[in-house]
Amino acid sequence: MYQIQRVSHIALADFAKDVIRSLGAPEDRARTTAEVLVAADMRGISSHGVAGGTGLTELVARTRAGAIDIGAVPEIHGRPGWAVASMNAKGGLGPSAAMEAAHLAGDLAGQYGVGRVHVYDANHFGAACVYVEALLERGLAARCTSTSGAWMIPYGGNRVRLGTTPIAWGMRCGDEAVVIDMATTQRSVSPAFRSAKAGEPIPRDYFRDRDGNMLEGVVSPDRLVEGSVLPLGGEQFGYKGSGLNILIELDNVAGGGSLERIPSMRETPFCRVSHVFEAWRIDFLFPEEEARRRLEAAVKDIRSCGGPGMLLPGEREARRKADAERHGIPYEHSQWETLRRISEQTGIIAPRPIAR
Repeated sequence: MYQIQRVSHIALADFAKDVIRSLGAPEDRARTTAEVLVAADMRGISSHGVAGGTGLTELVARTRAGAIDIGAVPEIHGRPGWAVASMNAKGGLGPSAAMEAAHLAGDLAGQYGVGRVHVYDANHFGAACVYVEALLERGLAARCTSTSGAWMIPYGGNRVRLGTTPIAWGMRCGDEAVVIDMATTQRSVSPAFRSAKAGEPIPRDYFRDRDGNMLEGVVSPDRLVEGSVLPLGGEQFGYKGSGLNILIELDNVAGGGSLERIPSMRETPFCRVSHVFEAWRIDFLFPEEEARRRLEAAVKDIRSCGGPGMLLPGEREARRKADAERHGIPYEHSQWETLRRISEQTGIIAPRPIAR
């Protein structure tokens, strides 16, 4: 059996940056995009990592197809005295535009107590929690949402219209960041496809086929492509996830997002999405030191209700990140093969596994 091998997060970021630069991206935007992809890998969110489904393979293919304007520089619009701004991402690199928007929301929060930035005409931005954590590092609380390509039938509906539409939300409590990052569907789409391609079963209450029948067990990727993922809450309580999904989309519409169904990548590489970034100070009622003590006390009380197996939101990812920093990011055979193919396509030398 093929053993998992580890790769240096520094070497992986340099490789990703060089690949993106080879496509014509400016140095700073290539570097930010690479760091966001690697940040996902370090947290175990491999679907949004360098070798994931929304990583370098997609980025290279979509750029060469003209679906990503690799040299685009986002345009920011704001009003004097307003804590809200908008960004036209101009179809450029998704992660670099998103990180710029997140920090703009942080700047507005520093000035007004709260900041909010809407991004439109954007591309996929990877793992939402990465942007929230960047703002938590600045001492702020933060939240972000994004629209996505259509994969879901609205609860009670009869055709695919909504995306997986993620939301991430976090606060720093003492030495740890409490961050949730989730789709508003039962799960994201990529785990189902990984299972289907590997001949492994998918759970019930996750996907329907094109005729509305619940899929379960081992299914073919073709049946997934033609089907739809269920909303968070599943067959019986999916009105909750569907409702949250719709409100997130409407919030994005207010900031320039699409009014109509967004085609998914399975339909076209020309897929534009939108995001919203929010940041706020925590010292609006209590002095900052007291506010932080209160948060720590609340976390301590929550932990008192669980055993060693209970994890707070983001705790598993934080542990993986710490392990990746010490020992390298664990990559399985298929991920190493993806790096090899990207290297062949671009001429950029892929990193080697860490010697053990």
